Amino acid sequence: MRHLAFILVALLVLAGPSWAQWRRLGNAAVDRQLSGLTTGPMDRVLFRGADGRLFARATAGQWFSTADFETWTLEASEPAASGLPAPIPDRVPEPAALLRASSARGVLYAAGRDVWRSDDGGRSWTNLTRWRGRSLLGAPAADLAVAANDPASIAVATGTGVWRSADSGLTWTSCNAALPHLPVRRILALPRGAQGARIGFLSTAADEVAAFEWQPGERTAWRPAADAAPDAARREASRRLGASVTVVQAQAEWAYAGSADGRLWTSMNRGADWSVPAFQPGAAVESIVVDERDPRRALAVFSRRTARPESAPPPTVVLRTLNGGLYWDDITANLPETAAFGVAADFASRAVYVATLGGIYQADLNAPSWTRLAVGGLPASPVLDVRLDAAGNQLFAAVYGFGVYTAIAPHRARELRVVHAADYAARPAAPGALLSILGAPVTEVTAGGRPATVLASPAAETHIQLPYDLSGKGVALSFLAANQRVSLGLVLQPAAPAIFVDPDGTPLALDAESGVLLDAQNPARAGSAVQFLLSGLGRVSPDWPSGQPAPLDNLPRVAAGVRAYLDGVPLEVLRATLAPGYIGFYLVEVRLPGLINRGPAEFHVEVGDVGSNRVRLHLEP
Repeated sequence: MRHLAFILVALLVLAGPSWAQWRRLGNAAVDRQLSGLTTGPMDRVLFRGADGRLFARATAGQWFSTADFETWTLEASEPAASGLPAPIPDRVPEPAALLRASSARGVLYAAGRDVWRSDDGGRSWTNLTRWRGRSLLGAPAADLAVAANDPASIAVATGTGVWRSADSGLTWTSCNAALPHLPVRRILALPRGAQGARIGFLSTAADEVAAFEWQPGERTAWRPAADAAPDAARREASRRLGASVTVVQAQAEWAYAGSADGRLWTSMNRGADWSVPAFQPGAAVESIVVDERDPRRALAVFSRRTARPESAPPPTVVLRTLNGGLYWDDITANLPETAAFGVAADFASRAVYVATLGGIYQADLNAPSWTRLAVGGLPASPVLDVRLDAAGNQLFAAVYGFGVYTAIAPHRARELRVVHAADYAARPAAPGALLSILGAPVTEVTAGGRPATVLASPAAETHIQLPYDLSGKGVALSFLAANQRVSLGLVLQPAAPAIFVDPDGTPLALDAESGVLLDAQNPARAGSAVQFLLSGLGRVSPDWPSGQPAPLDNLPRVAAGVRAYLDGVPLEVLRATLAPGYIGFYLVEVRLPGLINRGPAEFHVEVGDVGSNRVRLHLEP
């Protein structure tokens, strides 16, 4: 069982994401602690009489249908309405409630703040959704439908998605787990170490941050961020400027702010004073990105809020400043006339990405000419935000209705980057380490003049293993890319430990007894032995040739001492060896304490005085 688990893990790791194939981070469901998972607001539901198929309309206008109340299909057009005429009861349970008849004599339903049922033609009503002062469905009902051939089968559209009852409202089931209507608007934070990705939802409360997190190890749903708070910087900017500021970005002493009416300000003293704003009438500043190395360089994108006369010139969508907002240049160029909602840039590589209703567009900052990124697995839906990780290696996209997707940043094709295969972080190389060359498939790789093993080469990256017996303080890496010889110098350390994580930040950890991968749904238990897969632990004893699978028995041990910590507390390290049967993977097995708290904890290892990345391990007493 354990060997099978290692096979699956190795395949997942070495496949990796690429710009030819986007990978979704998380899913499109939300856990709001209701009776089931939720999604974005829906405003219509109806049953089709012929086969009982349920149709639901999102507030954005898309129609979806389901036959099993679990899987949904996007419909090309609005379905024909069906159902009995609206009844005229003796009384209604609440003002302006929607009324629906059923095929059963005297059975009526009503929808408003709550859902109601009457068994006597409307003389008396029973509340079906109110429990301890709140709705079981999490929001008022926008619509209700009754199945034509089953008066006990009802469906409700609410601000939290679609809900169904098969027993006249006695119990409710969520239909939202696979309904692609996540109202993602912003990417607030990317996975980093033991912290997960955070997103912001579309919200009518301008002063509130509707923040949700996908924690490393999560497999079920996005959850409300425990420490989400109103955006203090934005609120302070609004107070000082006397305007509704929608976005603020700051770097060092510089700050930039934009408003819903198209004004764009700059501050050189952390927001104490602001410049006279640049102004785009009829537009809204949607996103700003600032160069971390030189905060005088920034980009801003706009969406239009008013219709443009046909005789008017094309609107400005992307502005750039090189001098802290003293002047803004229009670099919209050939970008299609569409609303832009997000912008990301790797200023060092001159790459800029814009999220629009029509997808993601890319350009070179020195010569803006926009091209649309190939879909490659990205759903056909508006892209409302884009982000790059701190190193500019991975591109993240917020796709309305579907969630967050990630791929290798396309600009890596013109500027290759070498990172650790475990977590795509830039750290020194180490003997035997697994590295990824991002940007293109490469061949004929050498390290210090000696052949390095090429393990896999997807379209946008190549995974290699360095020899175990490298020494010194540096190593020259050389390879062929697009028939060109490329040489790079890497810093070399005796060890550079890195725990393998997936794009969500979930560590590749297994229960040592069963071989089951551990996550939030399968937590590690007190007193159990847990195995982690790592790279970069350095030389082994006895020596082992690189590029060869490790033996199944008498495994070579890590030559240096390995220490492991859980929330800073030392753990017993049972073994630190090569992973049996695989190339370049190390296996570190630790024993958990007999007494632990339930929930997430931070795990990392150290080799010598060098620490690994920190990951989240879910625990169960």
